[in-house]
Amino acid sequence: MTTNTSPAVDWTHLGRSFAESHAELDANDYLGVGDQKVDEPAPAPEPAVVDAEEPEGTDKHRQIWLRPVDNMRRFFPHEATDLTPWLAKRLHMIKKAAWFENPLTLVGTEQKIAGYRIDILAKTLVGDRERFVVIENQLERTDADHLGRLITCAAEVEASHAVWITTEFRDDHLKVMEALQRNHRACSFVPLLIEGAYMSAEGTANFNLVTPPTYSSPDDLLRVKLHEALRKAHEVNNTMNLLHALLASYPDVDFSRYRHIVEEAGLWSYYTDEKVDALLERIPEERRKRAV
Repeated sequence: MTTNTSPAVDWTHLGRSFAESHAELDANDYLGVGDQKVDEPAPAPEPAVVDAEEPEGTDKHRQIWLRPVDNMRRFFPHEATDLTPWLAKRLHMIKKAAWFENPLTLVGTEQKIAGYRIDILAKTLVGDRERFVVIENQLERTDADHLGRLITCAAEVEASHAVWITTEFRDDHLKVMEALQRNHRACSFVPLLIEGAYMSAEGTANFNLVTPPTYSSPDDLLRVKLHEALRKAHEVNNTMNLLHALLASYPDVDFSRYRHIVEEAGLWSYYTDEKVDALLERIPEERRKRAV
């Protein structure tokens, strides 16, 4: 057996020696660009690109602007006295998130219907007829009590829409809402999540209403992927709304670093719109009925 008695290679020393021996070589020697005369002065370096002057503390603000709201009760301590009135004053948010064709008009809050109290009762124009809209809101995970109240009150007033707003949906409740939406054409059942993000270092927050994530459906992975795309589209829209609000609130801050991202987002939205139009031409509006 032959034993290797050569000393171990000192890689650190070898690397340092290599770097020192080539320190004076110009990179152009390797690129084949060596036509410049020796006595010709080197071109002035390009000025570094830096952000324009911004107000003191801008970086601190930028770190806090989009911090998620982790405790809803910090902003809405009580459901009936804080969250419900807040939503009642912002029916335009519900209209936009739930895709209402016409504006919502408030009838009242904590309205008595069929032995229950519905959080918000509103009206909207459907076709040429004014219809009721019932809205339930929660600060906790969904429960059967709120679901039963929503269905009962919607049936009692023959509502055109039943909207359930919460911070977290149970999978089985999302399945019920989808089944109701699919099988009861006289009333649309709409689940919405309330989400938020800090807008300033002072702790004021901006909230959005969005479609909840789809429930687990291992037998229909395409549905899950499409719902994920829907959620991302909502998120893009909300992010652009946030940026719009920031530009208006902080006119002295330079946001040019985000311009190319916004441009690319618009480009992909354009491509997506074209594909959606093509798909809708081939997909029927209603699920085919099984012959009895």
